Amino acid sequence: MQVRVRDIVDYRGTAFQVAGLLSYRLPDRTVRLARLVSGERVLYLELSASALADRAIVLAEIPTLDLTAPPPAAVYHGGESFLLRLSGVAEVTVVGDVPGRRGGPCPLWRYRAAGDRFLQIEDWPDGIRMLEGASVHRSMLEVRPGPSS
Repeated sequence: MQVRVRDIVDYRGTAFQVAGLLSYRLPDRTVRLARLVSGERVLYLELSASALADRAIVLAEIPTLDLTAPPPAAVYHGGESFLLRLSGVAEVTVVGDVPGRRGGPCPLWRYRAAGDRFLQIEDWPDGIRMLEGASVHRSMLEVRPGPSS
C-alpha cells in the first residue's frame, strides 16, 4: 500500500488525511506507519510492502501501561495476553507531522494476541509511547490522492 503525506484514507466511514509517515528500520525488516488524522481522531496505519497482503494493521495511541523498558516477553492487557513477535533498536525516519516522534534510534517491541490484535511499545528519549489495534481486511480501506501542494 502506497500513501503520501496529504493523501486521504477512508476507514469505517471516516476520511482521514495522512499527516505523516514513520519508517522504523530494523536489522531484518522495515515497519512503516502512516499517521492518519480526522479532527481530534488519530490512527496509525501499517503500510505493508507486500502487494499480496490482504490485511493491514490499524493502531491507536493508548495510555502508557505500567511497564518499564525493556518490557517482558508477554504482556497482559485488556483481557488478552500479548506475546512478543518483533523487537530491536529501529532507526526511525519521520516525514510530515508526527508529534512526539523524531528521526533517530528508538527501541521498539511489537506484540501479538489472539484475534489478530497488536500492541507496539516505543521507548523514546522523552518517554514510552504505546499503540494498540488490530488487523483489518484491506477492503475496509480506500486510499485517494490528497490535495496537491
